[in-house]
Amino acid sequence: MMRGWRDIVVGLLQGPGDEVLGMNRRNVEFILSRNPRQHFAIADDKLLAKQVLTAAGVPVSPTLLTFSDFFEVGQIAERLAGLETFAIKPARGHGGIGILIVAERVGDTFTTPGGRRLGMDELRKHVADIVFGVFSMDHADVAVVEPRLIPAPFFADLSSLGLSDVRVIMCDEIPALAMIRVPTKASDGKANLHQGALGLAVRIDDGRIMRAQLKGLEVDRHPDTGAPLVGRTVPGWDDMLAICLKAAPALPLKYLGMDLVVDATRGPLVLEINVRPGLEIQNVNRIGLRGRLRTLGVT
Repeated sequence: MMRGWRDIVVGLLQGPGDEVLGMNRRNVEFILSRNPRQHFAIADDKLLAKQVLTAAGVPVSPTLLTFSDFFEVGQIAERLAGLETFAIKPARGHGGIGILIVAERVGDTFTTPGGRRLGMDELRKHVADIVFGVFSMDHADVAVVEPRLIPAPFFADLSSLGLSDVRVIMCDEIPALAMIRVPTKASDGKANLHQGALGLAVRIDDGRIMRAQLKGLEVDRHPDTGAPLVGRTVPGWDDMLAICLKAAPALPLKYLGMDLVVDATRGPLVLEINVRPGLEIQNVNRIGLRGRLRTLGVT
């Protein structure tokens, strides 16, 4: 019988937590030993990940359309008819590269949340680039069209510039570290720390935001909006961790980063899974991941 997540994290905030996990040790002791290479495709392909998670009853963002060849790309005007707002992303992309959000449509003019306008020809070129593999290391890819997700009020208050996401590091089906990545103007509305998004450290046990970091510097307010960040508690935190604990047994990957968003109408959704999650989450939390995993009894 699966233990409740509170039982799993009993004592998590006690004991040594300052032992940092380096990239080489992460690759050898956690990724290679826990993630069979034949299953990497589940994390690397968003469509396949959705299929596995949906079969396990885990909520994901719906797929509206896919473009898998240039014939379909040529039909983009007809296929997008009736869609006013949506997101287009490469199925095998990473780091947010290649994702295009359409916040408004007037005829054949599409406007992004940042105010950039694209005509149908520009949109067609972007989709063609995805299919051609421009955003997936020159490997043929599939362009996935999903609904534009609207952040729930708590996350919208953190930033109105884009969709914040929650990254949870899972190891042996146990949540180890968590953070929220919050878009800024510098990150062009994307939740990518290396592009200038904020990282907020979240306590696993209760969802309280402990600290905030921007490009390595500690901050307490959003640099663009002035919204306070630290000391707040994420609503529905138990529900998000419950989703992680439901998804983990369905996946043959036992060390991964699970990315969730909270949509205003759909609630918490798994956005994607990452078989090679970055290590910056340690700096955001000021907690060494190796020490945290030792505390959890994971070696």
